[in-house]
Amino acid sequence: MRRVAAAYLALGLLLAPVPLLNVLQAESAAVVALAAYFISGAAAVRAFGARSASVGRVLARQEAALLVPLGVLLLAQFWAPNCTLGQGLLFYALFPGVTVVFAVALAYLLRGVPSLVHPGWVLGGLGLLLVGGGPLYDLGLHPQFYTYNHVFGGVLGPIYDEQLAVRPGLFAFRGLTLLWALLALLVGHRLRGRGPRWAVPACALLLGMGYVFSVPLGINTTAASIQERLGGHTRTAHFDLYYDSTQVDAPAAADLAAAHEAHYDWVRRRLERGPDAKGARIQSYLYPNPDVKGRLTGARTTSVSPVWLDTPQVHLLRDRVSQSLGHELAHVVSRPYGLPGLRASWAPGLVEGWAVALEPPSPGPSPDDLVRTAAQSDTTTTLAAEAQAVAQRLSPWGFWSGRGAVSYATMGSFVQYLLDQYGPARLKRVYAWGNFDTVYGRPLDTLAAEWEAHLRRAPVVARDAHGVVARRFARPSLFETECPHYVPPARQHYQTAQRAGRRRDTTRRERLLKEALGARPGYAAAHEALARHRLAQGRASAVWRQVDTLSTTAQTAALQVAQADAAVLRGAPDTARALYARARAQVPSHAYDLRARLTLRDATADRPAVVRVLTSGDSAAAQARRLAKRIPQDPRIRAWQAVRWMDARQYRRALTLWERLEVPVPATRPRGWRREWELQHAAWGATSALRGNAGNAARRWAAQAARKARVLGDSERTLLFEWWKRRAMDMDAGPRAGRLGRPSPNHASRPLVQAHGRSLDPSRRRDDPTSIPHGPCDS
Repeated sequence: MRRVAAAYLALGLLLAPVPLLNVLQAESAAVVALAAYFISGAAAVRAFGARSASVGRVLARQEAALLVPLGVLLLAQFWAPNCTLGQGLLFYALFPGVTVVFAVALAYLLRGVPSLVHPGWVLGGLGLLLVGGGPLYDLGLHPQFYTYNHVFGGVLGPIYDEQLAVRPGLFAFRGLTLLWALLALLVGHRLRGRGPRWAVPACALLLGMGYVFSVPLGINTTAASIQERLGGHTRTAHFDLYYDSTQVDAPAAADLAAAHEAHYDWVRRRLERGPDAKGARIQSYLYPNPDVKGRLTGARTTSVSPVWLDTPQVHLLRDRVSQSLGHELAHVVSRPYGLPGLRASWAPGLVEGWAVALEPPSPGPSPDDLVRTAAQSDTTTTLAAEAQAVAQRLSPWGFWSGRGAVSYATMGSFVQYLLDQYGPARLKRVYAWGNFDTVYGRPLDTLAAEWEAHLRRAPVVARDAHGVVARRFARPSLFETECPHYVPPARQHYQTAQRAGRRRDTTRRERLLKEALGARPGYAAAHEALARHRLAQGRASAVWRQVDTLSTTAQTAALQVAQADAAVLRGAPDTARALYARARAQVPSHAYDLRARLTLRDATADRPAVVRVLTSGDSAAAQARRLAKRIPQDPRIRAWQAVRWMDARQYRRALTLWERLEVPVPATRPRGWRREWELQHAAWGATSALRGNAGNAARRWAAQAARKARVLGDSERTLLFEWWKRRAMDMDAGPRAGRLGRPSPNHASRPLVQAHGRSLDPSRRRDDPTSIPHGPCDS
């Protein structure tokens, strides 16, 4: 036992200084379990060499030895705080605790085989086979991002998920591990002439049933099980979309279909790929919320494209389509250029840089601007240092151990430079192996120096880049996080309140939001949700008191909008306008959609009846109809009516209103407000025309929006509208010209669920003052 204790002590001392692994959690438990299999297994093989050795005594001693690394991890709390000790102890019992039982039982079996000369080597070989074979089977053959293992316990999900998805399948699988241990003990007994004969086949039968029912038990996830759970299906030229049929109706499915085809068209054209030959269709799985996604795949919030599977596919939350779809489809398109079998590059930095560089244009700051801004505002780095770090970020450890936003932006900017400067052909050739010398004829450090010089030549950066860098680049990685995977009580209450809201249990939702604020009085997300809930109930005074008690720094833009809405309903338009202006000042300048909605709110501050409609719990379509009964010639009301028809996905109706709309911005407001409104008006017109399949109108509106964005000096927005214009031209060309037309999806779903007599149709969305509705390429 001295050697066992020494081995565990060395392991604990190795883990103690390593970030993330020095915290008693799933990761450290998995590492201890991996080592424990070989340490306890080898010790048990030696112990069972003596005839007098008892299984119970050997097992008890090996389990007791696990207290050594556990003690080190508990001591590590002095320099690596652990806020999830209870959960960590559970993982320690499930991972190394169960693994030791498995290893000791296997050693007992192998020692009972008379002709086996080297049982220790066999035990070690079996362990290596399970360590490698299990993940290959789970991840290589299933659309899941977790793997459970008899040796190391398991990996519960992607590294980017801050909150672990602890699924029932984990407990079921570790139960199978114990059944394997029991089977090994029973066979070992029979080899020694002991035990009943029926016990071995009975235990084997139980094991077989466990694997037969592995999908219902949550041990594995198949494509068929996800499709059955989601229920909705839409088929387009290149995609099979699967989504929750209780949350997505036919118009929403059509939007999603158009988004997929448009993003796919952009990525293919960027790589100068022609129309695809008939081949494997792309499956897109769109999950309604993190709970469902985590339960089915193990990845709660991380968008994933498992390129190694035979069928190309993407998995993402439905409300992340606008942010993630283009990125994930870039991964899908990379499959032919990756390593054989893996269908990706060996270098994570190249994998993610490729995807960032190929994303469709968006209104926010470009990766180039983010890297320049970070180098200017951070005294700890420079552009030269970032160029030198490119090689480090290519490696798995260098990329994943760094801050995600920094790694993604840096590699995206670098790969985009290679794409723009040298073309897509070389990028495709270098992708698999990262052999820059061979493909580009110059070493990586020379290319990085060229990229640095390219960044230095840019005269200006986007206005919002500083704010984005301050928010995203300062976010620590999982390896830097204090108390990794910790979900504070306030956040737990808030998440439970969201679940209650999805069930339309408004009473419980309000109570849970108050409990979240009781646990953390300044919790902005809970304050915003509670304020929207109270406004929908017509309790304007309660909202005013709620927000007024917060300090100015704690009042987010959404809370200021909620308080302004309450002021309108209380008959204080001047106060409301001041609050709308304060909220608008907090919103990034590239969030034109939200800023335009705030401009409209400011314009209707003297019309409480309009704000009462906008803050009600009615559907977007119902709000548009109610607004039509007001003064229909008032441009402010017509603008709100058009916006709500768009939110209800009634694009033809919205387009009719946009075509005949006067400027609703009062002359007393700043000139910049009017310019931004005119730009967003054109963007909304293009959105409505594109989604309404009006190609000529879409081309006209997109061209107008591009001109206005160019005048404002917004290059990213200009590129976005030029893309929309090209899509409108393709729409007019139609399939006969081999161009992209609006898909006609075959929407199939289960009947929409009725709750409290109301459909869960997504067009019945409540008005969220902080939401930024998607452009014509998004859901």
